[in-house]
This record gives sequence, structure tokens and C-alpha cells, in this order.
Amino acid sequence: MFTTKKQFAVIASVIGIVLLFGVVAVNQRYKGLEKELISVEAQLEEEIELEKSHRSDSHIKDRKEFLDFIHKQCKKYGKLTVGPGEAKRPRKMIVAKNWREHKLVYASNPKTGSSSFKRWFNKMQGDPRPYDQIKHVHQMGKYGKVQSLFDAAKEKLGRNATLMEAMEPMFKVTVVRNPITKLLSGYRDKIQRLSKTGIRPPMLKFNPNLNINSTDAEKYAAFVEAVVNGKLRNHHFTPQWNKMKICDFPYDMILQTETTNDDIHIVGEHTNNTGLDFPGSRTDVGQDHGMSTLQRTEGYYKLIGPELMNKLYRYFLWDFVLMGYSKLDNPNFPYLDFDQDIEKEFGELIATNVDIVTEEPGTQPTIDPTVKI
Repeated sequence: MFTTKKQFAVIASVIGIVLLFGVVAVNQRYKGLEKELISVEAQLEEEIELEKSHRSDSHIKDRKEFLDFIHKQCKKYGKLTVGPGEAKRPRKMIVAKNWREHKLVYASNPKTGSSSFKRWFNKMQGDPRPYDQIKHVHQMGKYGKVQSLFDAAKEKLGRNATLMEAMEPMFKVTVVRNPITKLLSGYRDKIQRLSKTGIRPPMLKFNPNLNINSTDAEKYAAFVEAVVNGKLRNHHFTPQWNKMKICDFPYDMILQTETTNDDIHIVGEHTNNTGLDFPGSRTDVGQDHGMSTLQRTEGYYKLIGPELMNKLYRYFLWDFVLMGYSKLDNPNFPYLDFDQDIEKEFGELIATNVDIVTEEPGTQPTIDPTVKI
């Protein structure tokens, strides 16, 4: 024990000093940890904002904004070919059997998710089955008759109705897609999946060395050559602006494949069809080995050089110019980009353009005689 009060006082002072330094050290450490936490939180917030900027919802365009852009471009480049009160009919228009309840007209554009849209459409008109059990959705007999809209308008007007008059009470939609991913989807679905080799005869004109062991990129490069040079033509591969009549038909909404899941509720709200989920894509339902067409784009396009890529842009010129879709090297790819400099990106192609003649709605696709698709 302490022998004197003086010794006790000295020891107590030493203990006090040690405790004081300990408290200061702990306090400094706490402040250091606090700064670290603040820094981590700030970094996390930045990462979250970065993720948001890359999600599809950052690329969603207001439906009026998109339609206004298209109308402006159609007038600017002379692609509007109808007068006031006139319209041209797009390909494959469908209506529901119960169209008076669900006033929706859908113009089917191939390789834009049309199978999914039609499964959703079948649900809307009363099919109770799960989506994966709804088959053969491209058979027109599954739907109502567009002629019934003309008949109803004629009864109301007391005379034959024009296309505009027949369509007037309906909510009219189609879906479009970036031509780069749309063409790749067409190749994978209509060439690669339907043959053992992934090769069609016209492709051999551009690469005679193709064989079953050739890479996907080698086969796809030859396919693109065949398409843009007019040797392999099918309505799945042709430009969409003309066959869907985006300049000449009074759409109420033009959806994009890239953001359909985000926009489909708007269609439902205008057609008495709310609360119905949209079916997943092939990738979403476990097909395609879990890889979407977009995820495969880089690999398939890696052997397509600048010259061939320029031919592809020329072939699909008006899909890009009229709708504002982004090129492959655009940071916004594959989404719409209304801020891109159209004249800089496509001006030379516009100046030297000769329109690609594609099949009109209702006609058979033009296919090379040696090709069976």
C-alpha cells in the first residue's frame, strides 16, 4: 500500500495523465473512423448514381418526345408522304377480339420482341394460360379482324371510312429497335437456330471459306455482307422505318425494345389493361444460355471493319436518322440519342443516299432463290 499521501498523489497523477492520453487517442481514432465512414458513404452514393445512369430508365424517352422527334425528322428529310387526314397502313396490324373493351391496335415489327408483345396481347384478350403455354402467337387467326374497325366506322359515318377514321378511336402502337441489335437478333433466330451450320449460300459469296467450324463472328460478318449487298433479304432483316410507316401512320406511341418493360404500363393504361405483367425475353425465361443479344453484340461484330460497318449504316440509314438511334461506338448504344449530331454522324451517307427498296406491307419478303428461310 502507499506509505505516504505524497506517493499516492504522484501515482494518481500518473494514472490520470495516462487516462487523459488514452481518451484523446480514442477520440482522435473515433474522428478518423467517422471521416472514413463519411468517405465510404460518399463513394457508395457515387457508385449508386453511376449505376442509375447506366440503367435503362435513364434512357427512357417520353412518348410525346419520341413522336415529336420522329415527326420533325420525317419532315426535315422529306419522308412524310401523306397529307392531312391521310395515312398509310403499316405491316401486320392486329386488334383484340374484344377490341371495344381494349382499344389497342398493334403493328407487329419483327425482331423487336413481337412474340412477347403478342403473348401479352393474348392475355389482354382473355387467354388464361401462363405465358410459357401461349404458343403460335404469330397466327393472325388468334386475333380480331382489323376490318371490323372499318365496319364500325362505316356504321357510324354512314359511308366507307378512311384508314384515319377507322383508327381514330384506337390507341395505336408499334415497337422499334436499334438496327444493330435487331439485325443480330434476326441472324441468330432465322439463320443460326434454323440450320446446323449457321450458314446460308449467299454468305459464301463473301467468304467461300466458311464452314461449320467457323466462328460466330466470321459467319456473322459474311451474313451482314450478304444483307447489305442485297443478296439475302427477308422481312426480319430489312429497315423498319418504311414497312412500319413511322412517318405516315398516326401512332399514339412508338415503344423501343430496349425499354419496353418500362413503358408497357402506359399502353395498358390507355387500353383498359392495367396490372398485367409483360412476359420476359428469351434470356429472361432461361433460354439463350442466359446471354441476351445485346450482351453478344461485341463478339459478333468484332470482325466487321469500318467499311462494312459504313455499309450497314447506309442500309439502315433512315432507321438511325428518323428515330435517333445510336451507332455502335456511341456511349449511349443501343438507346436513342436525340443529342447526337445527326449531320456529323450521318451527313455524308444522307448526301449520297439511294433509298433501299424493301417489301411493302402485305407482300412476300424477297429472298434469294437459293435461300430458304
